[in-house]
Amino acid sequence: MEKCPVCGEGEGKPLRESHEDSGTTYRLHECALCNVQYWRPFKNPGATWYEHDDRYAGRNRDPLLEPTWKHRDVIAFLKPQTGAVLDVGCGTGNFLYYAREHGWKVRGIDFDADAIRAGETVFKLSGLEVSDMEEFRARHPGERFDLVTFFDVLEHLDNHREFMRGVRSLLKPNGHIAMSMPYGKHAKWLMRNDVPPRHLTRWSRSALGKFLEREGFDVVHMVRKTEGIRFIILKLRFRYGRLLSFGLVDKVKHSLRKEGTIEMKSKAEQAIRLTRALAILKDALVFGVPALLIWLVMLPSAKRYVTLFAIARRKVDTA
Repeated sequence: MEKCPVCGEGEGKPLRESHEDSGTTYRLHECALCNVQYWRPFKNPGATWYEHDDRYAGRNRDPLLEPTWKHRDVIAFLKPQTGAVLDVGCGTGNFLYYAREHGWKVRGIDFDADAIRAGETVFKLSGLEVSDMEEFRARHPGERFDLVTFFDVLEHLDNHREFMRGVRSLLKPNGHIAMSMPYGKHAKWLMRNDVPPRHLTRWSRSALGKFLEREGFDVVHMVRKTEGIRFIILKLRFRYGRLLSFGLVDKVKHSLRKEGTIEMKSKAEQAIRLTRALAILKDALVFGVPALLIWLVMLPSAKRYVTLFAIARRKVDTA
């Protein structure tokens, strides 16, 4: 029996679930030692695959301007501390923009050049690089950070131990890390994209806690989140709401953003936010009742949770 690719020690037990993509059959396994679930074949598809994935290309053209609850939570949890933060897999940089607004000195790396350009253009961020962890460490051998973040990154990796050694080497003594990932026990219809080759691992609180402890970190905060009724409304709208969509938000964006340029805090962006709020209200009126009923049915089950979020501190005696 093959060893677990995450911990390198435990034996993996095949589970019943499988997934087909582009002629490849992936089969889900669970490690008897670390409890991480992983797919075989266990191979990240590479930067080119992500660059051609519509989900990420759309993010770069029309980036999320507001911080997520995960971004807010890590800054609030560490407050009043500030310092230097590195966001690994920074995307278009909405977290780094928020962190900078709250006094942090920010750096970010991502393999997606289009995302880095969007971060520099939209959020006016400096210190962004098209790079992976090893390249960044080689370019900046003496640089250390008070906080290293990697939101929605672990589930994509095929080199977890190497990645965490790199993270640890970039931290100051007693430095913190913050991360998020899909919660492994979610309802499948809520997270249809939580499959390979996009995602290679599934995590529970137990699995993540064991992993961080083994890699030289003390967990100081961990929570699983549901994302609320609004998340269910979005899922219903994407599935059933096309006939009721007027495309108003896109029309307003096209009208107000000159040549596609996004100017933060401008009147144009204020008008777009207002239009988006009206669209959210419309979705709530149309799908709110069925979403509430679904929420109530799912309430006793762990399947309602979709996100796992954790903050950990580097152990003092870890090199």
